[in-house]
Amino acid sequence: MRGHLYCSTRCANDAGRHAVWRRVRGLLVRPVPARAAVFLVALASTAPVILALRTVRDLDRINAPSGLARPRRETPWARIDATAQASGGSRIEGAASEGSAVFLFAADKFVAAAPVTGGRFRFEGVREPGPYRVGAMPLTLTAAALPPAAAIPPAAAPPPPPALAEPPSAPLGSVSAPARAAPAPAVPPAAVVAASIPRVLPPAPPANAPGLSASTALGPGAPDLTRGPADRREILVSFDAGSSDNGALEILDALSARGIHTTIFLTGEFIRRYPDIARRIAADGHEVGNHTDTHPHLTTYAADGRQATRLGVDRAYLWGQLARTARLYREATGRNMAPLWRAPFGEHNAEIRRWAAEAGYWHVGWTGGRGGLDGMDWISDPRSRGFQPADRLLARLVQHAENGGIVLLHLGSDRDEPVASHIGELFDGLSGRGFAYARATEFLERKGYDETRLVAFRVSGER
Repeated sequence: MRGHLYCSTRCANDAGRHAVWRRVRGLLVRPVPARAAVFLVALASTAPVILALRTVRDLDRINAPSGLARPRRETPWARIDATAQASGGSRIEGAASEGSAVFLFAADKFVAAAPVTGGRFRFEGVREPGPYRVGAMPLTLTAAALPPAAAIPPAAAPPPPPALAEPPSAPLGSVSAPARAAPAPAVPPAAVVAASIPRVLPPAPPANAPGLSASTALGPGAPDLTRGPADRREILVSFDAGSSDNGALEILDALSARGIHTTIFLTGEFIRRYPDIARRIAADGHEVGNHTDTHPHLTTYAADGRQATRLGVDRAYLWGQLARTARLYREATGRNMAPLWRAPFGEHNAEIRRWAAEAGYWHVGWTGGRGGLDGMDWISDPRSRGFQPADRLLARLVQHAENGGIVLLHLGSDRDEPVASHIGELFDGLSGRGFAYARATEFLERKGYDETRLVAFRVSGER
């Protein structure tokens, strides 16, 4: 009885479902006229096409030009077509959009920039190892892209440049010649407005001498000395002195014991803190260059990887930074600085170098690149990727030394193990490889950047 009830319930449910299916099947098997069948098949086939055409029409209407829409700008592009190795370094060629500047990067490090000519670009003598990549941007800002002078509030525009408080520096190779006064430059209001707008000025193709780049767009090129002449077994071991004296005396003792006279770049802050060390440097006969007063950022490189002049940095600002440092050094030592400067953080461009040359200073960089002569001794955290123990750091510099190379080290350090405690290993290693020691002015004079050319820049700055 119990099984009969179970079976009856199941059968009743199945019977209900089958009844519905029988009605549906009856509708499906009913004969349809041939014309109606053809119409239904054609309608089903054309429905996707109709929907696609409607979608295309709607997209065209959305993308139709409007009087309120901004005109589109073509994005500059660049690509590398060929890379070849040569004795003087790598040669990199490629294509790019006309009217743009190409920026070359090696392993995420900015190397150089060049304008595009005829849709092509080329970099010669690249010593930094790859992988290489390039980027492009418009070569110049058009007048339409610049805001009118009235759009900049008076409070936002930098003040007119003050009178230059310090005279230009001494002639090349001299650190004790009498100083000569120079009048302040006359900067028109339009230049003041333009100075408040960041500008990217890519360097022009390299000059004839390797390691010396110059800009032709701004008149005679202001050099960026990164290598000296390669015809002699000479090297420049340069030092920057910023704000620390940790290890400075050890380095000066090592130089004095070996009779080495080199080029040292001092900031005004270092001279203020350690005037006795500044006097020791001068007394030992070293060539002293200008490293600015407060070691400021001059370009936007730290923020965006571009050497664009920072907002508020103009000729008057740079001249003030250099002039204050020169005055402090003269007050501490009774001598004039050499006509040399080094940009803080390596941030500079052709325009900034020209301003410095107008104040009487040539720019001296260093031989860069991962395989170059940047000591990276300023990295104090042992957990940092670029940190190296002092002995390995100096051994690398000895290994990569080359004729005309410029080494970058620091006179003071915040490292727990300053490089100064091992600095003798560097000098002994370089001497063992047959290198003699040069100063920056010697490299510059042999490349043709003498007092006559510097006077030409100073005259242009006085106009």
